[in-house]
Amino acid sequence: MKQQVSLGEFEQIALLAILRLGENAYGVTIREEIAACTGREPSPGALYTTLDRMEQKGVVRSWLGEATAQRGGKAKRYFA
Repeated sequence: MKQQVSLGEFEQIALLAILRLGENAYGVTIREEIAACTGREPSPGALYTTLDRMEQKGVVRSWLGEATAQRGGKAKRYFA
């Protein structure tokens, strides 16, 4: 039997933002979506810590997109 996963309030908000954004869900857009919908502006560190924890729980998955010159050759980390 699969163990039930418990999510805190901020984890639920982040998950809903990811679901709303679909294929465009990465750190900056997730933060913007949370701010637009809740009025809360989470720090990047708080958001990425939460996303990492959710990935460890198996609630979300992430992957790296293509590196772009606009980001100085760094790839975006997308979530679903």
